[in-house]
Amino acid sequence: MKLKKNEILIIGGSGSIGSVITNYLFQKKLDPIVVDKNKNKDIKNFFKIDLNNKLIIEKSLKKIFKKYPKIKILINCNGLIHNELIYDFIKKKVHSEKNLINIFKQNVIIPFLTSGYFVKHMIEKSSKESLIINFSSVNSNGVVGQSGYSASKKSIEILTKTWSKEFSNHKIRFACIAPGYINLQSTNNKTKKQKLKKIINEIPIKRLGKKNEILNAILFIIKNDYFNGKVLQIDGGL
Repeated sequence: MKLKKNEILIIGGSGSIGSVITNYLFQKKLDPIVVDKNKNKDIKNFFKIDLNNKLIIEKSLKKIFKKYPKIKILINCNGLIHNELIYDFIKKKVHSEKNLINIFKQNVIIPFLTSGYFVKHMIEKSSKESLIINFSSVNSNGVVGQSGYSASKKSIEILTKTWSKEFSNHKIRFACIAPGYINLQSTNNKTKKQKLKKIINEIPIKRLGKKNEILNAILFIIKNDYFNGKVLQIDGGL
């Protein structure tokens, strides 16, 4: 798949990974269309949308598809990292139901909805080729203290695989990237320094991942038309 201007729609384009992708694509003069819940005047083609509201998502995406008819790639970057034990022995508290619902809202339901409206639009306009890239995590295999988060990320991997089969006849590819510990603000904010040192020691390559290594993964998926329904792990060998 070759890339041209205004063909990529990014959901969550102001986040840690989303902003990296957004900035890179603008540097390459591909001018992506960017969506997020927080206003960002510095980004061209930016749309502030309440991603927690299904009706607003549907209405807003209809307007975007009408304004930018060349869109053929959706990148779902919206997400939430959350640490919480199912039962905290010290605080003697069970995992918050409110937090659990929000984890699945951000990591599963929002990309589920945006993907659905994207697929609907691609089928209605008889697109010759289109692609959805989702984001999972190295922790989708389960990590202590993140059972809710891990479950949500495994869910998006399963959805990616299932959708690739459901829409194979409509020339829509689906792929998922599972980053390991990347040198981003979100990683540093959510991981204590001592814990991060331990993690780096466990990574065979002995370092955090770099931003450009995530970008290379995205470009690989876009360019390789035979990559479909799979999870591309960028984790240094964890």
